[in-house]
Amino acid sequence: MTAQTIDQTGAVSASPYGPHPGAVSGVELRDVLRVISEHRRVILGGGVLGLILGIIATLLMTPLYRATALMEVNNQSTEMIEGAGRGGQQYQSRGANQELLATQLGLLKSEQLAKRVVEDLNLASSPDYGGQEGTREQRTKRAVALVRAGTSVDQVKGAMLIQVSHVAKDPASAANIANALGRGFIASSLERRFDNTSYARKFLSDQLARTKAALEESERNLNNYSMQSGVFRTQSVTVEGKTSEGATLAQSNLSALNEAYSQARVRRIAAEQAYKNASVTFAADQTSAVGTLVPQRAELQSQYDEKLKVFKPDYPAMVELKARIDRLDATISGERGRVSSSKREELYGEYKAALRTEAQLEAQVSASKGEVQGERGRSIEYNILQREADTNRALYDALLQRYKEVGVAGGIGQSNVAMVDAATPPGGAFSPRLPVNALIGLILGLTAGIALAFILHLLFDTVIDTNDVRSKLNLPVLGVIPMDTEDRTLQEALADRKSDISEAYYSVRTALRFSQAKGVPKTLLITSTRPGEGKSSSAFAIASSMARLGTKVLLLDADLRKPTFVSSRSDGYGLAHLLGTEEPLSAYIEKTQIENLELLPVGRFVGSAAELLSSNRLPVIISEAEQAYQMVVIDGPPVLGLTDAPLLGSVAEATAIVIESRLSRTSNVTEMVRRLNAAGAKIIGVILTKVTSGHAGYGYNYYSYSYGSDGIGGRVSSDPSRALDLGKPER
Repeated sequence: MTAQTIDQTGAVSASPYGPHPGAVSGVELRDVLRVISEHRRVILGGGVLGLILGIIATLLMTPLYRATALMEVNNQSTEMIEGAGRGGQQYQSRGANQELLATQLGLLKSEQLAKRVVEDLNLASSPDYGGQEGTREQRTKRAVALVRAGTSVDQVKGAMLIQVSHVAKDPASAANIANALGRGFIASSLERRFDNTSYARKFLSDQLARTKAALEESERNLNNYSMQSGVFRTQSVTVEGKTSEGATLAQSNLSALNEAYSQARVRRIAAEQAYKNASVTFAADQTSAVGTLVPQRAELQSQYDEKLKVFKPDYPAMVELKARIDRLDATISGERGRVSSSKREELYGEYKAALRTEAQLEAQVSASKGEVQGERGRSIEYNILQREADTNRALYDALLQRYKEVGVAGGIGQSNVAMVDAATPPGGAFSPRLPVNALIGLILGLTAGIALAFILHLLFDTVIDTNDVRSKLNLPVLGVIPMDTEDRTLQEALADRKSDISEAYYSVRTALRFSQAKGVPKTLLITSTRPGEGKSSSAFAIASSMARLGTKVLLLDADLRKPTFVSSRSDGYGLAHLLGTEEPLSAYIEKTQIENLELLPVGRFVGSAAELLSSNRLPVIISEAEQAYQMVVIDGPPVLGLTDAPLLGSVAEATAIVIESRLSRTSNVTEMVRRLNAAGAKIIGVILTKVTSGHAGYGYNYYSYSYGSDGIGGRVSSDPSRALDLGKPER
């Protein structure tokens, strides 16, 4: 078996045989459960203490009552200028509604509202709120702070509803304050709206005064310019009843003259045409004779045309009818030729009168056009002044209308918040709740207990079971020696082949056979971190167990500072004397009562143990022992801070470490392994001693299962004679 190595951080390197199948890395669930199981009394004590404290705290707490009022919020708004919000009442988007609700929630939590409630209910004089000490202002501040602290405001999910709750020591007070908060909020909302309306009225009033002055000034300027320039416009009334400016007087005159001129021209043309072309025909047609003959002639012509469809023109009846038509044509022509000359003179007079009227109107139109053309230059400034006056008049009318609307709205007093359900005094206290507080106390207690358990585990980090050996030291386990609770010596326990101690060391013996490729090590050093871990007992048990198999074994006591086995020689010499001389090993070997087992005790010793063990004599003695015996078991000293054990480990073929369960700190064991490896010791495994039931680790609980025993080492004999004349092995 090759030696293990130490990295630069001092940690133990991996085993030469590779990781053990049971080795773990990091924190595993079973490690956590083991810590909890190990400190279960601490954890349960913490839970019980937390439960008791939770119950006591609940009983000592003052009962609190909570009352809740339900309020509705809508999204109505009042506009200052009509059209600014596209209507008085809007259906806002979801985002706008959320912003509105957030605003209302913030206002309900405001200090101003709490102060209003304190003043309305006179809470400054209440012992539960204002107290009885300090000035009125100080009591008011305390009451406001308590009202705000006891008030909670929550939105009903998916609705424009708000729950206003208050917690108080008295159910009636809780309901009164919750309702006062709702009423106060509605009142403050109305006040804010009234203040906004008042501000709007004042603003509009100021704007009206300014706009009215501007309108009067613009109309005055327009009138003055009209008087100076002579530009006058007519006014007309619209369908809505409003007056509007029309054309100027000159433009109106020109329009009227144009109309009259057009009509006169039409009359002149008609008179002229009647006189020239149609005067005779017109006069003849108007005589009684012609007027009678023309219809007759038309009737005969109609009959002729109708019969022509049946008869030919030379038919006698047709010839007679044609003759009658011709006679009527001759008569009508004669009558038309006899028109009187007086009628022509009358038509000519009408024509001349129409011609004179047309000429007069044409002259007037030309004069009016010149007047309008001259007026256009003067109308530019007039139009500018007119537009300014119209703009001021429209603005004044709009402001006046809005001023009237705001005045009406200010007197209505609508609010966008309404009380839906008033708060009622609760029937019972909502706090403290004994089951909840007890459960919280229990959970906190258990949590504190678990935390304390892990703190204790970290503060007292020890090697407890085989899992710790593999995970923390990365070393194989040679055996687990249980704690023996019976009143007997180690020799008696080993003599009982069915005892837990005997079975455990049999397992160690078997493990030694497979610890190296060549089998049981020739020289085995048994050491530990500190005294009292069962090192000497394990050395003696291993040696005696091997001897019972017929192996010739030498038990070498190398703890020069605190020997375990007593020499039976009269001179008291042993290993200590042998290290300082050149005498043979066999001169100091002592027989034991166990067959095949011999002993080399320390003997009398005076001097430095480190100097003796570091001499060249030690390897020679070990070599002689290996030649004379099949196995040499060295009971070495604890490592502690001394060099004795590392020196022995450097010359031994293999080293086994004895660790006491639950009392050997991991840091000390790790340091021991590091020092042994640094000295070249070949560590083959760990013997875990004094293991209590349930802490052996996986695969080692069979001891208690087989024989019902639970212990390690037992009580060794205090009588040297009962220790095979070897003295008193340590526990």
